[in-house]
Amino acid sequence: MALIPVILDSDVPYVLHRTRPVSLLSLPLGEGTVLDHLLHMLAGQDISLDQTMVMPHFTATEAYCRDFDDRERAVRVVAPEAMADTLGAACEITDTLLVVNPRLWPMAGYDSSIIARQFREYQGVTNVVHLDAEATRELIEHDSNGHVKRIRRYYNLMHWPEAARTAIAYSLVPVSAMKNVVFQSLAELRVQLTARGLLSRDLPLDSVAIDLGRQRGFLRLHETLLANMEGEKRRNGPEAPAPEVTIGPGCRVSPKADLIGPLVLHANVVIGEGAVVVGPSLIGRDSIIRDGATVIQSVLLPGTDVASDALIRHRVASGACHGMTAGHESLAEAATETYSEDVPDGDQDSAVPLHTASTSLATRHRRVHAIMKRIVDVTLSVVALVVLSPLMLFLAVLIKLDSSGPVFFIHRRERRGGKDFPCLKFRTMAQGAHLQQRQLYAQSQVDGPQFKMHNDPRVTRLGRWLRATNLDELPQLINVLVGHMSLVGPRPSPFRENQICVPWRLARLSVRPGITGLWQVCRQDDRSRGDFHEWIYYDIAYVRHFSIWLDFKIFVATIVTLGGRWSVPLSWLTRDSLTWRQPQIQASRL
Repeated sequence: MALIPVILDSDVPYVLHRTRPVSLLSLPLGEGTVLDHLLHMLAGQDISLDQTMVMPHFTATEAYCRDFDDRERAVRVVAPEAMADTLGAACEITDTLLVVNPRLWPMAGYDSSIIARQFREYQGVTNVVHLDAEATRELIEHDSNGHVKRIRRYYNLMHWPEAARTAIAYSLVPVSAMKNVVFQSLAELRVQLTARGLLSRDLPLDSVAIDLGRQRGFLRLHETLLANMEGEKRRNGPEAPAPEVTIGPGCRVSPKADLIGPLVLHANVVIGEGAVVVGPSLIGRDSIIRDGATVIQSVLLPGTDVASDALIRHRVASGACHGMTAGHESLAEAATETYSEDVPDGDQDSAVPLHTASTSLATRHRRVHAIMKRIVDVTLSVVALVVLSPLMLFLAVLIKLDSSGPVFFIHRRERRGGKDFPCLKFRTMAQGAHLQQRQLYAQSQVDGPQFKMHNDPRVTRLGRWLRATNLDELPQLINVLVGHMSLVGPRPSPFRENQICVPWRLARLSVRPGITGLWQVCRQDDRSRGDFHEWIYYDIAYVRHFSIWLDFKIFVATIVTLGGRWSVPLSWLTRDSLTWRQPQIQASRL
């Protein structure tokens, strides 16, 4: 039993100055091509790369087939109408096809171990589909007079029944099911296999995906890849003239050229005197950037010739480039754009302004801070659990004596990436109290989605003291230890609270939630007002200024203020000079 890759290929119409069709798999990416990068990720003992097939969505020319034959690992080009015959001659009846649509590219990459597990655990057809991680479905409820009563927003698996209409990233299909099947897309393949009554299942793609059939999507992938590269310099060419510049063999770079990384130069690239190349950029093999030319955050295909005084900015270009060509669209569109099987003709002129060359440095700094933060979390949570275990045991006994029910209250909250987790707290309410919240919601004394009321009848006598001293949150140290939470971060909230403000949700779910955070120590002294916009403001400020040093200052502020009993000015903790001010008009509760 073997898992044989079949990779779909398509024409990309957005390449500037192209003189012939350009294949998606042939686009340069990193130190190779899109196909090289894809096969590198798929490498695994269960996937037979030596039998890899490419099925183009267009008529394959001799030159196209020759490009694949000349590779170090030969790849067979198969037309859609010849696929069934090819499989009958080259595959065993027990083999399975891994049909990949590289246009829908997971930002987390392809994980060969996950694909192999999916292959082993199910014998039918498996379709791995992409649900846009932040796509929403809204439901508006109104009364008999047409007044809005409630707005509900649903994310992710809340609209999983719509998966049949979403894009498929890859499919696992038994070879035995492919007899007389002709297809050009995974959606078409699924329709034909379903019509034959084959058993199948749909699984969600556990990653945000982008559309490489559009220029802004490809440039986003290129930028991300270069930001994650270690920047090793290949010494079989000239010495790298600047940090984060990778140079291939046979390159000739003028000492008077200005190179700003991250950059990748493939073999035999020539860069003339006075030329400026700003990263993240990739220059394909045999390309020439002539004297005085400028290339900014772009990808040049092999053999591109950029004329003197020409400017190429935020583009994928080829051929002879003259004049000024620049794009003006936003990077955010690459992450939110809807995938479609057909690329609109107007996309040839679309482009995306990328981050500056400092993006990769900032990304590495955040990554280092995140690693340090996790080490601190594990260390302090272990120490705290050991030191506080007698107190926690004593509180557990008191809770059992005070009222009937379990010691812990477990509530499902959302953590980084929107995945839920069991948030632990000492029980402070009567058993089953959370089921009464809907009936009491009209009496909530705070705005926004959160719930709070004075003299809550559900709270036990001991629970009032535990809440006042914040001791009810001590079990969350266990959540910190296992990685669900951090000591410092946004307050962990359930799905219901996170659905109101999309930008806020995106920000707070990009980091681990915390036991304490910026909102807890900086919010206004009158805690009974509980302004929701204030909560949003401080959560986003924390994510924007995320660092281990900020965590340390918040941790100290929490101790000094006895768990946030009075406010600390935000300017004491971050570079922000403004502290939240209550707006004159209160937002109405939804």
